[in-house]
Amino acid sequence: MDQIISLTKEHGNIEASVHFFLRHQISNNAKILDIGCRYGSLIYNLYRLGYHDVHGLDVNQQAIERGKQSYREIAPNLAWYNGQQIPCDDQSVDVVLMFDVIEHIPAVKKYLRDEVNRILKTGGLLLFQTPNKYINIPWEIFSQKSLTRWKRYHCSLQTKGTLKNLLQEAGFHDVNIGKFTILTDHNKNKAKKKLGLPGIIMLHILNAAPLPVYPNFWGSARK
Repeated sequence: MDQIISLTKEHGNIEASVHFFLRHQISNNAKILDIGCRYGSLIYNLYRLGYHDVHGLDVNQQAIERGKQSYREIAPNLAWYNGQQIPCDDQSVDVVLMFDVIEHIPAVKKYLRDEVNRILKTGGLLLFQTPNKYINIPWEIFSQKSLTRWKRYHCSLQTKGTLKNLLQEAGFHDVNIGKFTILTDHNKNKAKKKLGLPGIIMLHILNAAPLPVYPNFWGSARK
């Protein structure tokens, strides 16, 4: 595929998210909703790959407006929402994307059960990525130089076990949680900025770690 398009100050790893999506061989006719899309970079790249029924929601109105200006082709499909009620009809979406989103939602089980499950068609697919609680908390404490600041924005961090239980209790089945490479330019730049060369070495060590202590959980679930 062509080079991945993204904007400055992306919060998520767009390159990894695109490649993870493509592993699932989803039909080009699928209706796709990216929750927490920020600028819409992920779905814009999917649009370039032939997925034209793509939609993005985010609670950050400024990010949505920047996305509309940058990605004119999908501008009508980018929208601000209040973070609580998804503005979609029941059983109207084939695939929901939630990359770097689950950890930010306070009442996350209720949201997954009452909103994400509601809008997905029967048999619909949820694709997600979320940080590992065991790895993310120490990193955020170091990064933010605070023992508690991470709780404001990562209020629903999960372990492998709690994540699986969360999705099952929210009404999903066929829950698959696994690893996906963290050796991407996005992560390398982030690690190098914070730690220099030792950060790159740490990335390689963590990339070889077993799933329970892997930095991020990547997965899927069915309605």
